[in-house]
Amino acid sequence: MQANSIRVRLATLGSFGKWAVRREKLDRNALDLLTRPRRKARLPRVPRLETVERLLAESRVPRERAIIALESYGALRRSEVVALDVGDYDPEFGLRRVQGKSGAKAAVPLPAVARAIVSEYLAKERAGCGSHEPMFLVRYRTRGGGWEERRMANHRVWKIVKALGRRTHLFELHPHAFRHASGVELHRRTGGNLRAVQEHLRHTDIQTTTVYTRITQHELRQVVSVFDKPGS
Repeated sequence: MQANSIRVRLATLGSFGKWAVRREKLDRNALDLLTRPRRKARLPRVPRLETVERLLAESRVPRERAIIALESYGALRRSEVVALDVGDYDPEFGLRRVQGKSGAKAAVPLPAVARAIVSEYLAKERAGCGSHEPMFLVRYRTRGGGWEERRMANHRVWKIVKALGRRTHLFELHPHAFRHASGVELHRRTGGNLRAVQEHLRHTDIQTTTVYTRITQHELRQVVSVFDKPGS
C-alpha cells in the first residue's frame, strides 16, 4: 500500500487500541510501539499563468471570466466567490470584503487586469443592483414552470470550471487549481516572499503556505534533470 494508506490504517487501529485500553480490554496499546511512515507530500496540479490567460481569452461568457479572474488573481476559494455581494467590489481597489474560512473577513486587492474583467461583468449582468445583492446568481425553472433566481452555490462554480476544462481539453482543471496558480505565480514574482503569499491567500499558518515552495522546488528538479541526458 501507499504510505498515506498505511498511515490511515495505523491511525484506525491506534484509535481502536485506545478504546480497548480505556475499557480495560487491553493492558496497553500495541500501536504506540509502531512508527508511522512519513506522510508523502502531494503537490497540487497547478495551471501556469499562460494557461489562465488563454482560458480568459477563449471564454466569451462575462460571468465565467469574472469567476476565473477572482480565483486566479484574487486567490479566492469558490465559497468566497459565491459569498460576494455587489457592494464588496471596488473598481479602484478590488474586493473590500471577502468572507473566508471560519467567518474571517479581509480586503483583497486585485490587479488591473482582474478589475477590468469583474467591472465588465458587473456592467453587463448586474447593472443597477443594490450593494447587498449577490454578485453571482443562478437562474432556474421551478416546478410550476416559472423562473427564479438565487445566489450561486459552491457546486455551481465547480460545474462552470469543469465545463470550461472540458471545452479547452484541460480535463483535470478544478476551481482550487486557480488558487494554487495564484500562490505559485506570486511566489515567483516576489522572489520567494512567503509572507506576501500568505497574506494574499489569507493563510492563518504560514506552514500552509510553504507548499508553494515545494511546488517550485519540484519544478527545479525537473529543470536540472537535463544533466541526466546524454550530451549532443
